[in-house]
Amino acid sequence: MDMTTLLSAARIACKPDVSSKKRAFEQLAEMLALGQPNLEAEAIFDALTNREKLGSTAIGNGVAIPHACMSIHQPCGALLLLEDGVKMDTPDKKPVQLFMAILVPANQAPDYSELITQLTSTLIQKSLIEQICCYQDTQTMLDHFLELFDPPSHPFAGALAA
Repeated sequence: MDMTTLLSAARIACKPDVSSKKRAFEQLAEMLALGQPNLEAEAIFDALTNREKLGSTAIGNGVAIPHACMSIHQPCGALLLLEDGVKMDTPDKKPVQLFMAILVPANQAPDYSELITQLTSTLIQKSLIEQICCYQDTQTMLDHFLELFDPPSHPFAGALAA
């Protein structure tokens, strides 16, 4: 997965004042609308909430991965980290603190399943979520996700790029 195309600092929010699932989805929709000239936040919000009605996208350990297929050219994501979690229908009954929202092109639905599976298998790790929840700024969060999902292929790649 190429996290550099999926996320950007503009689509990450660390610890905003959000106290409900509805408001979290609204904020995610606003961030996902950035750079999508043909989509409005309201349409994205509707797509995310309609998907949520089919079954909760919360995976446990304070994480949810709301997602939807829409008329876009490439997948995009938004990351929302809350100070206090919000109530959702979660398998472990814990409030959700980390939302990783994904929009994928409607014509790439099969790829979308693989993306969600990869995110779920990574983000379900309790120690990782505890570490992520300590972050205070968007750039640190973005850097961590880039390293987590797009690790350098060579041990010295990071040093060579600097």
